[in-house]
Amino acid sequence: MELDDTHIKMLDLLRQDARLSIAALAKRLNISRSNAYQRFEALRTAGVLMGSTVDINFGAAGVGVAALIFISLDQTRWDEFRERIYELPELEYYAVTSGQYDCMLLVRTANIAGIHKLTTETIPRWSVIRETETVFLLDEGWSRVDIEGSIKNAAAAQLQTNTTGMMRFRRTR
Repeated sequence: MELDDTHIKMLDLLRQDARLSIAALAKRLNISRSNAYQRFEALRTAGVLMGSTVDINFGAAGVGVAALIFISLDQTRWDEFRERIYELPELEYYAVTSGQYDCMLLVRTANIAGIHKLTTETIPRWSVIRETETVFLLDEGWSRVDIEGSIKNAAAAQLQTNTTGMMRFRRTR
């Protein structure tokens, strides 16, 4: 699905408040309700919109200790790894990465002991794991991607530079 400016603005509005009604979206986008509904359904059907989320204060919810676990895997056993990670109730997010590690897990527990058990007892028992490195999150902040601005910046960057083949970006001083 190719997104036009109205689709992009609709996505930004929904990221700010996923509970906006179709009528409220239509009003903010200056389009008819039927147009807003058709666009919303098209985004859902195309898989652009995959659901709604709730912002959670993890500390107040009792899982205020977070860590990133960087993992190197046996490269022949990705399917096994992907099945196993969903066994972790502490898992919030995972990403396959380029660079030194194969993937990264964002995990949350009630205390440091929970992260310790996860990284020294649970995950190392998986034979698919070759190496891990754990980094505790000391502070967190969230920023919503400005989809329209991000697309424009990427288009401008594409015109100025050729990054073909570059997978690792490292800057030192």
